[in-house]
Amino acid sequence: MNTSFAEAAGDDGAAIPPPPAAKPLGTTFLTLVRREFWEHRALWIAPAAISALMVVGVLIASAKYKAPNHPAMTDEGPGGMTMFAVMQGSVSMPLVLVMSIVLVFYLLDCLYAERRDRSILFWKSLPVSDGLTVLAKLAVATIIVPLGVFVLGLVLSLVFAGIWELNAALGRLPAIPGWDMGGWLNAELALLACFFVGMLWYAPCAAYLLAVSAWARRSPFLWLLLPPVAAQILEKVAFDTHYVGSFLLYRLAGIWPILFAHMHLGRGRSFALSSALNQLNLGAALGNVDLWLGLVVAAGLVFAAIRIRRYRDDS
Repeated sequence: MNTSFAEAAGDDGAAIPPPPAAKPLGTTFLTLVRREFWEHRALWIAPAAISALMVVGVLIASAKYKAPNHPAMTDEGPGGMTMFAVMQGSVSMPLVLVMSIVLVFYLLDCLYAERRDRSILFWKSLPVSDGLTVLAKLAVATIIVPLGVFVLGLVLSLVFAGIWELNAALGRLPAIPGWDMGGWLNAELALLACFFVGMLWYAPCAAYLLAVSAWARRSPFLWLLLPPVAAQILEKVAFDTHYVGSFLLYRLAGIWPILFAHMHLGRGRSFALSSALNQLNLGAALGNVDLWLGLVVAAGLVFAAIRIRRYRDDS
């Protein structure tokens, strides 16, 4: 029998279909990202629920509000553009807070849960590498969800501005002073820049949580807290210093004083939305050596999480 014919036919002579073509890497990655939102619905339900509550709360408050005689707000007055600028930034604060809490629990659980419920056996049976799986989870936490929250905050700011203008038309509130679309876009670009810097700054924190999730056999939250707490106690006992605690505080919030070093909001100076982006100290923030060292550490921790997922066996 011809060799090529034997390879193309089964025992009963029927032709064996060729193996399915491998899916493009981008399609596989997108499927893995969708998996995260299927399995961890809080990633999108929590921000959406908070947004809906905020809109409902503002609508109820505006319906019950009885306006006294307000003086018109001006750009120079204390209730002018500065107040509206604060309102623009405040819209995203509840969303960012909820997002941060959800992402901490997501990162701690995403690799641990698949070993706990043994779903990892199914996913490992598929032609998907451990590296691509871990990178998809990291991308969800550090890029996709933050950008989604930014877009949601952008939409909310427009909704709230519309509610404000509706109340202004009804005489409940003064009109938004100096409103212009260019200034609003500038403010949103400034907020996007803050999100971008935050994603870079907190990348090692996200990678550390991923490594803990891959490592912990049980109680990943305990493994999250145990090393830094133990290190601080040992440092205090052995050296009577607090460098570890200072480093942790710096890693959690140290980039923001650098980024906002040129901001004059709340210091008696006028603040215009159109200058929001220019007042961010982006050069110093992106030129901070600790930001880039953190990214190097994040790469090492992600590599560790990939290796641990590949060889960890809790059976």
